[in-house]
Parts: sequence; structure tokens; C-alpha cells
Amino acid sequence: MTVAGLIESYNNERPNQIADNLKINWLRKCERMIINEILISHEHNLEDERTINLSVAGSTLKIDSGGTFEQHIDGFDMDTTLLVPEPYDDLYIHYLDQRIAYNNNDSKRYNIASTMFNNALLTYQQYCNRTWKTKKKTGKLFRHRLL
Repeated sequence: MTVAGLIESYNNERPNQIADNLKINWLRKCERMIINEILISHEHNLEDERTINLSVAGSTLKIDSGGTFEQHIDGFDMDTTLLVPEPYDDLYIHYLDQRIAYNNNDSKRYNIASTMFNNALLTYQQYCNRTWKTKKKTGKLFRHRLL
């Protein structure tokens, strides 16, 4: 799903007064968090100089923009394809709900949206843990000798 498709779908389902540029910035932050917290800690073929490939239930999702995760975030705009595939991509909807509720000072909706987002993020993280091997830690925390 692209950023434009997600924002259009979100605006149709939940009419709001928030500018699309602000939603793009929020989605960029969400994508950066997913990369930092989940994707870089696993051995996978998502980051490649030519394409980003993601195997989902026997089919392959090919992201044409490709490149490294840094290039993905740097070029993040309406045409960007989001990294989280279906059926886990609801987490973006919940993230937008959470940010909009926070901006509107609506604590009840914020708490509900935060719970939904955290559950969706955890579900995606569990999917990644089942699908890819976790990278092994290299080296030691402190590199010094005992006297």
C-alpha cells in the first residue's frame, strides 16, 4: 500500500481536518520506528541496493522504489510504498488515529488508539520473529581487559 492510498482510505473512513503533509510526517516517523525497532534486528532481504523484496504467505511483494532503509525514509512521500504488508498494515491506521486524538486533546480516543496501535505493532513484530532469524549480537558491550 502506498502512502497516498493509505491517506485517501483514512480520510474517507474518518473525515478530519488534519493536513495530508502532517500525516505524511507522522507516517514517516512510524516507518522509521518500525525499521529501528523491528526490521534492522532481523536477518532478511528487505534492504537491498536494487529492490526490497518481502515474502508474504508464498507470494512476493516487490517494492519498486527499493534501496536501503535510509533511502526509503529520505524519499518518503505520497508515492512511497509502506514496508508493512497486509494484513498487518492496520497499524498505520491506528497510528494516525493515535496522533490525531493526541492533537485534539481527546484522551479517551488516544488511549484506545494507543492500545490498538501497540497490539498491531506487537502482532507485526511477532510475525517478523516467526519469519526471520534474529541477528546475533557481535562483540561485547565493553571492550576492555580486566587487570
